[in-house]
Amino acid sequence: MSLRVLKAGLQTTLQGAPFTGHRHIGMPAAGAADCLSLALANLLVGKPSGAIAFEITLTEAVVEVDEPCAIAVVGAAAYIRINGQDCPQHETLKLAAGDRLDIGPSRHGCRTYLALSAEIQAGELLDGRSTYLAAGLGGFHGRALAAEDVIGFAPSSTNRDIYRVTPAALRPHFGDDHVLRVTPGPEADNGGGDIFGQFCLSPYAVGARSNRMGVALEGAPLPTSHSSNMQSAGVFPGTIQMPPSGEPYLLGPDAQTTGGYPRIAQVIRADRHLIGQLRSGSKIQFVQTTTERATAIYREKLSLLSEWLGQIHLW
Repeated sequence: MSLRVLKAGLQTTLQGAPFTGHRHIGMPAAGAADCLSLALANLLVGKPSGAIAFEITLTEAVVEVDEPCAIAVVGAAAYIRINGQDCPQHETLKLAAGDRLDIGPSRHGCRTYLALSAEIQAGELLDGRSTYLAAGLGGFHGRALAAEDVIGFAPSSTNRDIYRVTPAALRPHFGDDHVLRVTPGPEADNGGGDIFGQFCLSPYAVGARSNRMGVALEGAPLPTSHSSNMQSAGVFPGTIQMPPSGEPYLLGPDAQTTGGYPRIAQVIRADRHLIGQLRSGSKIQFVQTTTERATAIYREKLSLLSEWLGQIHLW
C-alpha cells in the first residue's frame, strides 16, 4: 500500500514524536510542531499519540491512496474534501483505492495533521522517525515532500474498522490572536531592569522570519543593555532569546540545542504546542506565571486530555 503526493504545498513533512536523549550531541527535538493536534489525529485512526503523520504547513496539499484505509485530519485547514466532497475534521474517515484527498490551506493557524491507519514507512535515526529538515534526517529522505513522491506503508498494517469522533470540548480553537504563558528565563533580570516584566506587558506580532526553527517577534524593542554576548547555554523549544536588536526570538521544535543570547523567558510546557500554530502576522500576548503554577497547569491539562487520549505527554 502507498500514498502518492499530487500536490505537496509549502512544506509537508513526516512528523511524530520528538527525538529525545540526544541533545548532548546537538540533536534538536524536532517532531510535530503541534503535538496536541497530532495526538488527536492519531487517536482517530487507532494509533499512539506520537505516531508518524503528515504535517502540512499553510497551503493546500492533495494526495491519493492505492488501497483502502482510514484517515483523520486535525488542524488549521479550511476544508477537507474526498473526491471533491466536503468532509469533517476530528472524525475517522474512510478512503477507498484511488480516492483523492484534498486538504485545504490554513484559514487560521498554521499547521494541519493527516493521520492514516496504515503504518507510514519513514527513515529511522536515534530511535526516532520524525523529519529534521536542517540536517536532512529522518522522515522521507530527510526532506519536505514534493509532487509525485510515493510514501510506502508497512504490509497488512491497515485497520479500517475503527470509527471515532473527537469530543467538542477537546477540539483546539485556531485563531490569529494567541496567549502564551511564560516563566522567567535564566537571564531575565541580567542588567538590573525588569526585562521579563516589560516583555510580558508588550504585545507582539509574528514576523515574516517564522519557521520550524523559531519565530521572530515584532514589537517595541526591549532594552538591550544586558544582551551582550554570553557563554553558550542550553535552550529548548519555547525558549525566548534576546538578540542585540532588542526584538525577542521564540524557539521552535527544530531550534538548536545551545545559544549565546540571553534567555529572558520560557513558554510553559502546557502551551508549547500552540507555537506550532503561529503564522506570520499573528498577534501574541505573553502572560507571566510561576514555575509552580506552570507545573499545576500542565498536570491539569493532562488530566483533562487523558480522559480521551489516555496516557499522554505534551512536548
